[in-house]
Amino acid sequence: MMEFIHIILLSIIQGLTEFLPISSSGHLILAPLVFDFEDQGLALDAILHLGTLLAIIIYFRDDLSKLFFSLLDPKSDPATRKLAVSILLASFPAGIIGLFGMDYIQDNMRVPQFIALNLLVWSAVFFIADRNSASEKKPRTELYDLNLGQVMLVGFAQAIALLPGTSRSGITIAAGLFSNLSHTTAARFSFLLGTPIIMAAGLHSLVSWISHPADHQAYNNVHLGVGFLVSFVVGYLSIKLLLTIVARVGLMPFIIYRVLLSIFILVYFRN
Repeated sequence: MMEFIHIILLSIIQGLTEFLPISSSGHLILAPLVFDFEDQGLALDAILHLGTLLAIIIYFRDDLSKLFFSLLDPKSDPATRKLAVSILLASFPAGIIGLFGMDYIQDNMRVPQFIALNLLVWSAVFFIADRNSASEKKPRTELYDLNLGQVMLVGFAQAIALLPGTSRSGITIAAGLFSNLSHTTAARFSFLLGTPIIMAAGLHSLVSWISHPADHQAYNNVHLGVGFLVSFVVGYLSIKLLLTIVARVGLMPFIIYRVLLSIFILVYFRN
């Protein structure tokens, strides 16, 4: 029974924090420490990532299919094809840093104090982007009018999100706001740009699990199925929640939560 409670709790955390700008890596590092869970292992890690990946694919199926098929058809709409190519190019910074720097990040930065500091630092950046965008009066850039420089800015911001406590969605939305996107368009682009990275993370964990199944089989197939379903449902609802909130009030609710969470971490882990 306790395994199911662990699974459901971790799946909810993954589904919520993968898309809300509050840092999924930070929460998944802190949850086992606060609730005294054992390491969830690569099997569950892969399943939870695949659950949230399915959520984003289904929610943005029209945009993603349009972008994907534009890469296969040279006669497709030039603006769509340009955006698709730009997204692929903008995925490289995070992919390269993840490939060559992830071991160092995992060994040296997955500690509560670093997460708390990162939550605070990037909350300040999110606040500046949010207020600057709210006061901006010039016409907004549309999603399919983004140039390569704007897309790469968001891509490099996505690479920074590998640091625990940053938030991939938060920093890419902020970069989008600095690139003159509206809150809603910045959030949409954040999801589209994040799809290759979320897919890569899930497939990496899946391959590692398949390669060494005996080392990471902490849960049985029923547990994994529950985790996949819960992370998918919660992830799908989280996408809708984020788009609704940023359209109405911007990033401020998430900034407040991040600051409160960082204070909690510093107090809870002060010794």
